[in-house]
Amino acid sequence: MDITPVVREIVLPEHGDDRGTLIALESLSEIVPFEVRRVYYSFDTQPGCVRGNHAHRDLRQLVICVSGAFTFVCEMPDGTRTEHRMDWPNKALLIEGMVWREIRDFSKDSVMLVLASDHYNEADYIRDHDEFLRQVGRAP
Repeated sequence: MDITPVVREIVLPEHGDDRGTLIALESLSEIVPFEVRRVYYSFDTQPGCVRGNHAHRDLRQLVICVSGAFTFVCEMPDGTRTEHRMDWPNKALLIEGMVWREIRDFSKDSVMLVLASDHYNEADYIRDHDEFLRQVGRAP
């Protein structure tokens, strides 16, 4: 599969009243433009820890900070880097294609929820940054 690299912040539609707020997400919608085949979340991330440090060949993901905060750094194939402070549950980050990711600056109460387009597949991961650079045509 050859997916054009995309990183896009999305404000999730909220539904609420005096009782509170609800956000509903559905596969194959404008917000989640893929079939969700895997859902996972991370929590209790230790201070100073950096997660991610990989890219995916084909996986599409929607990342949501349901509690606390963290910073999601994305490196595009052309070398452009963007930082996204994920600090509210109505913000999401859509990531598609070959994008190197690094996740850092976790608050103690952070919970990162990820909706993914496929089941876990180790062969989809690129865990070496130099290999990522080679595959996107920016060999070191």
